Amino acid sequence: MPSGRKHITAILEEEAKDFIYGKKLDGQPPSHLTTREAERPAFQASMKGAKISIRLPQHLAEKLSQVWYERGMAHTQGKLPKGQAREKQEIIAEALQEWMEKRGYVGTASKETEKEAS
Repeated sequence: MPSGRKHITAILEEEAKDFIYGKKLDGQPPSHLTTREAERPAFQASMKGAKISIRLPQHLAEKLSQVWYERGMAHTQGKLPKGQAREKQEIIAEALQEWMEKRGYVGTASKETEKEAS
């Protein structure tokens, strides 16, 4: 870093730095991620994520972004039912699960959850 320049965090208060670097404070409310995890349906919360990378046709990518935005707004306004997918990866996982169930590649989500619990 050139001399005379400060790092962006140099102007932040300690509490802000703790938040950025993930340090927990006593009495701190649950994080957004913790709240999101608690709201997920049982089969989604028990899933272990596998990282994949795919390309979608442009029209599907645009529609996915639109659905993500609409569900985010509905959640913010309290209109999205609890447990409904609202993140892009959750929406895609739900759609893929339904597609595979319809074609007989996997059992229903509740059966899959029972297998994982065993």
